[in-house]
Amino acid sequence: MKRTVYHYYPLFEVDESFIAVIKELAGELGVKVALLLANHYELTDEQIAKELDMKINDIRKILYILFDNQLVLYRRIRDKSTGWFIYLWRLNRDNVEFLVNMKKRLVLEKLEQRLNYEKSHVFFYCPEDRVRVTFEDAVELSFKCPVCGKPLKSFDNTAIITFLESKIKKLKGELSKTST
Repeated sequence: MKRTVYHYYPLFEVDESFIAVIKELAGELGVKVALLLANHYELTDEQIAKELDMKINDIRKILYILFDNQLVLYRRIRDKSTGWFIYLWRLNRDNVEFLVNMKKRLVLEKLEQRLNYEKSHVFFYCPEDRVRVTFEDAVELSFKCPVCGKPLKSFDNTAIITFLESKIKKLKGELSKTST
């Protein structure tokens, strides 16, 4: 009997963005499959199922989701003894990077919008109910909490602005390191 040989590919850089994208598309099990594929050049669905101790149909569903999003590729060969096709799966590393960077750009856009909102408004809040409103809304509410009716206090959003600016700087740095 012929022994199966696993082909190892230099490890694909796995970061929290990669995991987040895979998790969003294929869930926790999808992350397990993608991480396994990240450490191998190519594997059959049977090898993946055995390695992860999962049902082959679950593996195939995940692989099809990843394939539909162009995150995995397959190579089809015919088993000479049975005549059946064997599918060898691997990560489509270029598209993974592209998709991760696309998601990062979307997050960056949202963070910049939120930063602009925080910088362009003055806020008031109720310390008891943790309700935060803009100055305009506070005027309409006569500076009283819409939940408990107590007076609203001025809210300093400097910490939020600083946090958003640091996240934006970090994301811009990550995106500048890649060409996609």
